[in-house]
Amino acid sequence: MSDIDPLIRREINWMALGVLENRDLSQIVFAKVRRRKIKRVIIAVTLVFSLAIVSGLTYAIVKDSSKKTSLAVSVNNGAIGSKDSSALEPSSISGLISDYPLTWEQSIGDLGAISKAAGIGDTLGGLTAQGLKISWQRCPSGQCPTTWVLALKNNTEDLVSISPALAIFADHSPLVSYSRPTTVTPGATSLLVFSFPELKGGMSVGQDSSWQWNWFLTVPK
Repeated sequence: MSDIDPLIRREINWMALGVLENRDLSQIVFAKVRRRKIKRVIIAVTLVFSLAIVSGLTYAIVKDSSKKTSLAVSVNNGAIGSKDSSALEPSSISGLISDYPLTWEQSIGDLGAISKAAGIGDTLGGLTAQGLKISWQRCPSGQCPTTWVLALKNNTEDLVSISPALAIFADHSPLVSYSRPTTVTPGATSLLVFSFPELKGGMSVGQDSSWQWNWFLTVPK
């Protein structure tokens, strides 16, 4: 009896207390033990598989975070973004998507402007700026905000036709885009793309420059 598997011995002792007629006791015991062993193996394999998945996901997240950190360090030797006291981190501005900090500039920076300078949430000519997405790319002096996508929504009940333009300021020195004539129906939103090829074409901008922006209206051409 001492050489019998502990599980089998326990089953035999337990079943000896009951009354089983016309049944093969050994077959019943071995079947139960076999099922328990298979169940334990399945549980063990499931735990190992789950741990492998969790470990893989953790490694991927840590690796991705490290890559982003190293990229930010490699392209940003200085303080890219505004260093003004009024500058806000992109995450704290509703509707703004940007990899680096920037702030709003009061100066329009263009003699052809027919409106005041505006930012996110401001309304000019019947269109309200709902959001702004900025794409930063490597330029000769570092990282520069080369593409700006401005979302303007018509919250009026009339058809609105205006010609917005966008200005950016590197250390408060203006660089103005071409105007983007647009017509927006009531309740609709228009996405306007503004680009600044001068920044990728060799314009000198310091790596620690501050960045500001605004949008305004011009005379339709």
